[in-house]
Amino acid sequence: MENWVALENLAGIGRVTCGWKRPELSLDAVRPYWRDAHSPAIARRHGVYEYRHYALDPVEPDLFAAIEGVERAPPADQQLMWLSDVRYRDQAGLDAFGASPGPQVKAQILADIEMIVDKSTTYLVLGDNGRTLVDSSGDPAPAGPAAHSYGVFLKQRGDEAGFRAHVRAMAARWAAGPGVRRLRLNLFEVPDMDAERKAGYPVKTHPPEMQYQAWIDLALAGPEAARGLMSPADGLDHAGHLRAVHAYPAPAVYTFNCAGRPTLAGLRGYPAMAAIRGLDAGHQRDPGLLRWMYGDVAPLEGVR
Repeated sequence: MENWVALENLAGIGRVTCGWKRPELSLDAVRPYWRDAHSPAIARRHGVYEYRHYALDPVEPDLFAAIEGVERAPPADQQLMWLSDVRYRDQAGLDAFGASPGPQVKAQILADIEMIVDKSTTYLVLGDNGRTLVDSSGDPAPAGPAAHSYGVFLKQRGDEAGFRAHVRAMAARWAAGPGVRRLRLNLFEVPDMDAERKAGYPVKTHPPEMQYQAWIDLALAGPEAARGLMSPADGLDHAGHLRAVHAYPAPAVYTFNCAGRPTLAGLRGYPAMAAIRGLDAGHQRDPGLLRWMYGDVAPLEGVR
């Protein structure tokens, strides 16, 4: 069995975008559009090493034990609704992504942002600031409903160095805890709006006071596993380094690109993938068929 954690950690750059929809749009319409129309286009762009999309439900304030002075839920109208996580092996991969596809086609993809997004912020994750510490799920490319999956977003109190050291120590402690099936730590750079504009992205970022400084991709065996992860008595100075810990349940996780190749969901869309999975139609994963349908972007060997 391949060492998926090591393969995942080959990604040297991440662009993590999270936000919420325009208020006049139905979330029930936005979620399948983002999953089945927008995401397969992103999965095919050059330079992508991994692409996952997470639906996010309202914050679950009681997932962790209360820590005095640490906020557990923002106002309802400030809570995130999705997270898109695109990883690249290196700067060359990111540059290839920026140049793919050509300007006219890319403009059509980016039109989705204008159509759907009210506010969103893109955070860079660089080098060892993005590491998967544990993944015992046995599935390197999950796609579909997720049980006990959370996006844990953190806000910094105090200096950056102290915050990052604290979050690293906390994540290491969590990763060793019973019932923790997956943990990927992401320490964010301060968003660079000028760089986003130069890359051609519509800038709709949150104000600085609403931005986060870290995200932990966390999957548990059950919600009870979270109770022992954070405690006033665990020996870590949470209140000294954290202003907020917001745990968003992720009811679904979709992997559209895995180790540099689009997955079946990334090629054919999630509904087709689910139908193929439902009937165990292995012939619909045949590399020859997929390359006939989708060209060189399809894997030469088995597709996840």
